[in-house]
Amino acid sequence: MKIWNILALSFAIFLAGCASSEASKERSALYTFPELEQVNSIDNFRMDGWENVDKYTVIVNSKPRQSYLLVLNGGLNNLKFAQGLLITSTLGKVEVGFDSVATPQEPMQKSQIKRIYRLKDKAEKEAIKQKIIAFAAVEEKEADKGNAE
Repeated sequence: MKIWNILALSFAIFLAGCASSEASKERSALYTFPELEQVNSIDNFRMDGWENVDKYTVIVNSKPRQSYLLVLNGGLNNLKFAQGLLITSTLGKVEVGFDSVATPQEPMQKSQIKRIYRLKDKAEKEAIKQKIIAFAAVEEKEADKGNAE
C-alpha cells in the first residue's frame, strides 16, 4: 500500500512540475519583444531612476538619458511596493544571465536578469509598458480562472 502512495505522490509532483514548466515557457514567450533592440549588457551603468511595470519587468533609466527594459527570470512580488532597487554589476557593467535584481526590503530574494532591451524614446517606453500591463492582466485573469476551478 505504501508503494502506491509514493507512486501517486511522485506522479502528482511530476504533473505539477510539468504545468509549472509550461507556464514558465508561455510567460517567456510573452516577454520577448522582437520589435525592441536586445542587448547582452549595459556598459558604464549608473542608475538614474527606475519604475516597475510588473513583477517580471523593470525599466531602469541610466545616464546619459538612456532607458532599458530588464526582463527577470522569476518574479519579484514586492517590486510594486519597493522603495529602491538593487542591481548587481561588475565594474559598472550589467550583464544578462549574470547579474540580478532585488529590493532593499528583501535583498536575498534576487531574480536573475533574463533579457535586456534598449528603449529608444519615451513613446517606445510607454508602448512597451502598455503591452506588458496587458500581459499581466491576461495572466492574472487566467490564474483567477484556474483558482476558481
